[in-house]
Amino acid sequence: AELEEELAGDDATGGKSLLAPQEQSLEEIVEGFKKGVAESLSPEDYDTHFNLGIAYREMGLIDEAIGEFQIAAKDATYLVDCCSLLGACFLDKGLPELAVRWYQKGLATPELSEEATLGLLYDLGNLYLSIGEQEKAHRTFVEIYGTNSNYRDVVAKLEELGGR
Repeated sequence: AELEEELAGDDATGGKSLLAPQEQSLEEIVEGFKKGVAESLSPEDYDTHFNLGIAYREMGLIDEAIGEFQIAAKDATYLVDCCSLLGACFLDKGLPELAVRWYQKGLATPELSEEATLGLLYDLGNLYLSIGEQEKAHRTFVEIYGTNSNYRDVVAKLEELGGR
């Protein structure tokens, strides 16, 4: 009974633990994290920059993600993935012209695999659809269809655009 009273009652600290950490806003925590990362991360550590970009994007920190992907894109290993992710980030920010630029940069990469080409084209086609560029979207989806008619929902996209 005494334990129940202690647990239910307010103590001298107003019900708060004396060991409770000082409250910080999410922005303060993120800023502290970014500062710590910046101090310890080499600009040439492309793998970490890439993974940090993914983490930032998942947290909704699009500007930070863009910065990390732009650094990681300097390494050929990450270039195509970064182009795709940068396109998505710029689209999230309402900057479709920059998204197009990054998708096209990815498509211009030498020795690009068929799968990577189709993925970038598909993203580009969807971007064109989202900004009302029906003709460009149609041409892009036709290009995909010409390479792999079973790729994702390219047939449905072409039907939606009124062509096969």
